[in-house]
Amino acid sequence: MLAELGIGATGGAVEAPIRSARPAVGYGCGCPDCAAAQWNMQRLKYWLCGRLLAYGADEAEVDRLVGGVPVDVYWRKGDREYAIEVRSGPLECALAQEHTDRLRAAGCAEVLWLCQPGYWVGRLHAMGMTEFAAPGCDYRASAGVFGIDNGLVAPRSEPLELREFIRGWVTGEIVWGYRDEHTGGWATVPDWEQHTKTQATLLARQRQELVDQRTALAVSRKAMRDKHRHALKLATRLERSEQIAQDRADSLAQAHRKIDDEHRVQAMLRDNIGSLRRNVGQLQLVAVCAMLLIVTFIAAAMVVR
Repeated sequence: MLAELGIGATGGAVEAPIRSARPAVGYGCGCPDCAAAQWNMQRLKYWLCGRLLAYGADEAEVDRLVGGVPVDVYWRKGDREYAIEVRSGPLECALAQEHTDRLRAAGCAEVLWLCQPGYWVGRLHAMGMTEFAAPGCDYRASAGVFGIDNGLVAPRSEPLELREFIRGWVTGEIVWGYRDEHTGGWATVPDWEQHTKTQATLLARQRQELVDQRTALAVSRKAMRDKHRHALKLATRLERSEQIAQDRADSLAQAHRKIDDEHRVQAMLRDNIGSLRRNVGQLQLVAVCAMLLIVTFIAAAMVVR
């Protein structure tokens, strides 16, 4: 157990938590449950230090100040510094991100959060652990770790042993990356490479589909422009035909008016001719009567003689 916690056999032993009431130390209230929780957290921190040193870290220390900012576990490999923050409860994303930014400004290349599973795991460089008092230091991460599924990274169906993660993190085989524009997680470099390749393939396919759609849209727009021009031509022809039809209708109406005028003139002439015929007939009758009267007078004169 001491080797797992990174403490030598000749070093100072860590006493088990005392179950009797005692003054509060740190963030605990001093009750047996809080003392046990603090013991489990400290055990996890020292276990992390031991695993980091065993897997190649040049330096690892618990509860150290980095640029005036306290961290639970500090470790270094080469000229790159890292920090691990251990929280047994839920995280406030804004406060955790602010703390991460301060540590990065102080020189930490990366900050890992070990916490309870929740929505905050995907929004931070975090891993979700359901058991902080694992027997035999058999810690496992159930959230924030990805495997490969159909060429893309996806949450693992089985928890990942924390010791395997620490080994891969120290050696650079496991890194954090974005799964989408808002959330990310931890996966091996080959998994990220395959994920990136699959995404590149999908992007290339979508780009080709977009090019095809743009081509189809351009063809459709050209067809629409041609139809619009044809419709304008038809509209112009229709307007011209309507104008010609209107002109012809006006001409026909004028011809009808002329015909009506001719009909009225002919009717007037027929009336005049009829009137003249009546007058001529009357004059002929008067002339016949006058001739008969004259003949009568001549005959009477002859008889009188």
